Amino acid sequence: MRHLFMLTTTLCLCVEGFQTTQVTNIVARTRDQAGSKTSTRLNLFGINTKKDEPKEIEPEDEEPKSFLQVHGSTMLKVVLPSFISGGIATLGVLFLPLISDYYAAFDPTEPNFYNKDNPSKVSTDQNNLNNVNQPVILFETILNDLNNAYVDDVDIQKLFETGVKAMTASLDPYTEFESRTEAMELEESVSGKYGGVGLVIRGGMNLGDDEDDTPIVNNIEKIETGGSQTSSPVSPPAQGSSPPVAVNGGGSDKSITPKISSDDESDEVDIDDIERKRARQKSMEDGIRVVSAFEGYAYDAGMRVGDKLLAIDDWAITPTTSVDEVRNHLRGDPGTEVSIKFVRDGVGDGREPQTITIKRSIVSIPDVKYFGFYGDPKDRIGYIDLSGFANDAGREVRFAIRALQHGAEMIAREEENGPQGEGGELFNLADADPTKLKGLILDLRSNPGGLLTSAVDVSTLFVPNGSDIVSAKGRGFPESLYRSKTEPTLSSQTNFAVLVNDQTASAAEIVSGAVQDLDVGVVVGKGRTFGKGLVQNVQDLPYQTALKYTVAKYYTPSGRCIQSTEYKEGGRGDDAASSLSDGTRSYKSRKVADKDRSIFYTAHGRVVKDGVSVLDYACLSHSPSNSSSALTRILETYQGGVEVDYKAEPQKASPLEVILLNTGAYADFAAEWSKTHELTDNFKVDETTYQDFQRFIQKRQDSGDMKLEVLYDLPLRDLQKKLKASKFDSSSRELDKLRADIIKDVKQDFTKYKKEIIEDLEQTILSRYLPDSMVIARGLKNDVQVAETAKLLKNDKEYNRLLARDKNGVAIEKSEVDTTSSASTSTPSQGLQTLQTQW
Repeated sequence: MRHLFMLTTTLCLCVEGFQTTQVTNIVARTRDQAGSKTSTRLNLFGINTKKDEPKEIEPEDEEPKSFLQVHGSTMLKVVLPSFISGGIATLGVLFLPLISDYYAAFDPTEPNFYNKDNPSKVSTDQNNLNNVNQPVILFETILNDLNNAYVDDVDIQKLFETGVKAMTASLDPYTEFESRTEAMELEESVSGKYGGVGLVIRGGMNLGDDEDDTPIVNNIEKIETGGSQTSSPVSPPAQGSSPPVAVNGGGSDKSITPKISSDDESDEVDIDDIERKRARQKSMEDGIRVVSAFEGYAYDAGMRVGDKLLAIDDWAITPTTSVDEVRNHLRGDPGTEVSIKFVRDGVGDGREPQTITIKRSIVSIPDVKYFGFYGDPKDRIGYIDLSGFANDAGREVRFAIRALQHGAEMIAREEENGPQGEGGELFNLADADPTKLKGLILDLRSNPGGLLTSAVDVSTLFVPNGSDIVSAKGRGFPESLYRSKTEPTLSSQTNFAVLVNDQTASAAEIVSGAVQDLDVGVVVGKGRTFGKGLVQNVQDLPYQTALKYTVAKYYTPSGRCIQSTEYKEGGRGDDAASSLSDGTRSYKSRKVADKDRSIFYTAHGRVVKDGVSVLDYACLSHSPSNSSSALTRILETYQGGVEVDYKAEPQKASPLEVILLNTGAYADFAAEWSKTHELTDNFKVDETTYQDFQRFIQKRQDSGDMKLEVLYDLPLRDLQKKLKASKFDSSSRELDKLRADIIKDVKQDFTKYKKEIIEDLEQTILSRYLPDSMVIARGLKNDVQVAETAKLLKNDKEYNRLLARDKNGVAIEKSEVDTTSSASTSTPSQGLQTLQTQW
């Protein structure tokens, strides 16, 4: 095939050369003829003894012909074949290698990536182009065969997306193919802006969606907004973040479950079907509801949480209308108007429609959800709630810091009975004395991250000018070091703390790591952050799709890698590492011994440790779907992320609180309460309201709309099936008694955790009337972690001890640093020597 390619190319070039020679000859002859005529004309005006030749008289109105008119046909006969032959030669150069690969793909004697004993050797045996072409040919062939000959009609787009997403999922949880809709949502999450009205809405399930056989324990909500609910490019996966509610009815051990008698099986299926349809029907009746209305947009126009949408302009919303359809109608070009018809619980009989006309605008989703003073304003302890890292995160945090510094100076002036500005006017934020702010809490709990550049922008507000903030490097990613080039906005005399939890990830970990390594503040929380230190690049693809893929890893200023898990590509088929029978991938982790962790040092010489270590080994595994065993590579990883300097335990939620939250019981009761009550200035959930709430829950339990034993329902149901299949009737009766005892124990939490449940109920009711910022501010009063952090910032002695510095903020000498302590509520992680940056 390669010889044929060379012969064809040579022939085409020869033909092209021959025809080019013909063109050259014609042009030369034309020039000779033109020169001959010119010389004849000159002789007519000179002395010439030759007899004049007879002349043909031309009509006066006939114009002389151009060169193309005279010789165009001849040139066309030569140039056109030359152009065609040249095009054939070019196409041959481009496509003959691909044709050669197609030929080799069906030739069993030709080497290829699939019949190699070790597929990884292909890269050394063949060029990279063939490495890509061969799998593409195979994938295309499979799609064509399925499209042409599968027994039923197939959705090629769905097949393609399934294949591509499975391929990217084998690399790591963050490498993803984004469809057109997903790519648009990703762009909105990055920019933090979209054209619309500023509503977050939820919708129920379509009654016709019977493909899922999982029992429904609560109304499944689909939250949609202008990208604020989508994952950031460097956001963490959902693992570990989902509440422990049993909703998956598919058993993982069906292959070893005894066959149940037909009558029992039919009864069980009917129960599941009834529960599923009842839940879907209730969700459809609930309709499309407002979850949140953004301040400055829909909230200011009059929309509130809980409003049920009926129509958008002249487009009616039906029980089967999806959230995506409603969202698309709400969005539009900025400046255009949209009319929203809705009903609100508690207004009239709850069925009187209201209509609001809102002008669409560019909705900017703020990353700073709230900022203000915590506790007594005279303490001058500021608080900033940062929920993400979109484009404007740095600007928003900078404004919040300056506003708090301005407010702190105003409070200080009032305490000193000094003037508040000339003429009673407020001075410029930039002119405020930054030292008047005594402390600042940056809340990064459950912050999934965002843009790398935004993380750097936020970090520069706190770290000294010229400080290294983060580095990133990867196989095809140029090693980059990000360094602060401006003076920090926050004064070094302000005690600073970053509040984190196990869902603080990615860009939020960059800020946490920089603050810790450079000793400009303390990191407070329960344990370690998420440990997501991978850089993703978003590459635009044809057809308005995109590919988000990992290109590098983050490293803190001390040289620590934030990433907690080392993902390995698992190969193919039964050789896939950590592959489960359901197609998902498993990455095991265990706690690494303290002596095995790498040691790094902060700017003041405190010891900080890396938690990442990888153990890669093989073991014999057995797949339930296949009788054969396979040698599987097992990957054990150790916890990464940023370990806190000061431990503050969060308030633990009881099982009852988790159930009430995830079944929507709080929101449903708030809707019922608003029908018969009005919000007062000093609203509190009294004993009567609390008793009404308990009766409301009991009524839902009796009607089957919720299960107080939902956290334990899945294992109980699985065990019940196996007991029935084994004819263990007495054990089945004991299981029924166990279920009743569980419900009884859960109900006791109404008394044991009464204070916490009342707080949750008050917050839910208030969220129907107040903007998000006010609800967040009120919730801070009961936040034990924020309270503990504020207490630390007021204690200068303890704060300085945590950062290994004296009362003047100067680093303690190495010999004075306690090297035996560890992070706790009273003991810091300390170190031995100065910062050693390792990239």
